[in-house]
Amino acid sequence: MRKIFFPQWESLGQDFVIRAFRDEGFTVDLYKIPKSEPDQEKRAGLAEELVNKIIAESYDFVFTVNFLPVVAIACKALRISYLSWIYDSPCVEVYSETAAFENNYIFIFDRMICADLISKGINTVYYLPLAADVSYYDEIIAANSNDFTNDISFVGSRYAETKPQFAPLENDEGYLKGYLDGLIKAQLGVYGVNFLEAALTPEIIIRMQALCMLPQRVHSNESIAWLYANHYLAKKVTSLERTGIFRRLAEEQKGFRLYSGESTSEYPEIVNKGYVDYYCQLPLVFNHSKINLNITLKSIQSGIPLRAFDIMGAGGFLLTNFQADFLLHFVPDEDYVYYENIDDLINKTEYYLTHDKERRQIAENGYEKVKQHHTYRHRVREMLSIMYKE
Repeated sequence: MRKIFFPQWESLGQDFVIRAFRDEGFTVDLYKIPKSEPDQEKRAGLAEELVNKIIAESYDFVFTVNFLPVVAIACKALRISYLSWIYDSPCVEVYSETAAFENNYIFIFDRMICADLISKGINTVYYLPLAADVSYYDEIIAANSNDFTNDISFVGSRYAETKPQFAPLENDEGYLKGYLDGLIKAQLGVYGVNFLEAALTPEIIIRMQALCMLPQRVHSNESIAWLYANHYLAKKVTSLERTGIFRRLAEEQKGFRLYSGESTSEYPEIVNKGYVDYYCQLPLVFNHSKINLNITLKSIQSGIPLRAFDIMGAGGFLLTNFQADFLLHFVPDEDYVYYENIDDLINKTEYYLTHDKERRQIAENGYEKVKQHHTYRHRVREMLSIMYKE
């Protein structure tokens, strides 16, 4: 019997990954660890603990959702293969020097981020899109009523809350604030290209550091500009974009519903139905909404977000912003539809709400393509193929 060691933390979709490995004939030994990398002292202790766990059994390899440097250290010490599949963005851990360990197989759903890491000399990364567990969604949908019927829906956060460490940037009233506001406004009007990091000049970085110090990690390949762009600016742009779209839809399309645990009380026109459970309720929202929106977090450069696969895998109609990686796997206006700007989004919601047959056919096409090519079992087989081929 083939056996995997799976250090786990709370992450979306990990139950589907576990099921896929088991369906492929593996025994999966689970071991809970904290998601965030501990400080150096605790990290050393955790690495030793992991080493002892791995030594005690005969494992084929170690697997985690997202890349965890502490696991990489343990696997390197034992010369055992370490597979990880990135679903978060940003995922700063993949810029750690430990990512370059030769026994790593790091699978990343964003082709541009994968290329960026390779350009930095990290040759252990591979492009692998995310997936959906279609058979599981079919079971949930068949067993439940249509309590989540909507014209248009979006499931997710507005990213409205700024982390306390970035508060000084919010409160600045000088040149820096004007520059960052202009940069955010410019990025809001551009789809398919993210220039936030490139626009942070050395002078701007110095000003940002003076107000909000972000220490660069030792032995890591990410830049200070990368940290500010992905952990602050990308979320700020996404928040403004999503809030603007939600408010306009609420005004012009009375059938729009938001599903978010984040409060929208300052915008009473937005009908917020609250949090929905990822495994039990999310597939129902996607299947029973006429139009499902995807508005991608700006730190995702070209990749297809998990939300998009979940929508199509649940048989829902997907209307999304443009992301280049879609074109590698799906056909626009056949499997899904993308919008070019907010006016285009509004026009396309109006069109597809009144063209039922066309909308349903696109949803069916997307569902069948995900079912045939983009399930978790497909991805597990791809990862195993790359590892064993080498």
